[in-house]
Amino acid sequence: MTALRIIPIRSLAVLAYMAALLALTTLPGRQVARLGFSGTLLDLAHIPLFTGLTLVTLWAVVGPRAPRLTLVVVAIVAFAAVDEWLQHFAPGRVPSLADFVRDVLGVGIGVALAEASRPLVLAFRKESQR
Repeated sequence: MTALRIIPIRSLAVLAYMAALLALTTLPGRQVARLGFSGTLLDLAHIPLFTGLTLVTLWAVVGPRAPRLTLVVVAIVAFAAVDEWLQHFAPGRVPSLADFVRDVLGVGIGVALAEASRPLVLAFRKESQR
């Protein structure tokens, strides 16, 4: 059985994405207000941000399908929980269970997109090896 492995150069993209997410989500409330985004837009932004993080992380981790998906989902859901918890320490920000649920929804969408595109990716790989 092939073991899971992380492709180092791709993991840098994951780490950069995570750092950017943490920087955004721990901005003090006053700075967020100055950006002028509505609360609804900020709330909904969780979904595509975590969808993207899931896709980038799935790109960085290779190995058997089920263990790979499990590892990535568990890791990103844990990251989402830590991200929400850290907002407790940012002035003017509060952790939110609803935001965490939106993060998890984004993870689910990322996995669904990856799985839906899997046949295309496999066909492309097969074609490019000829």
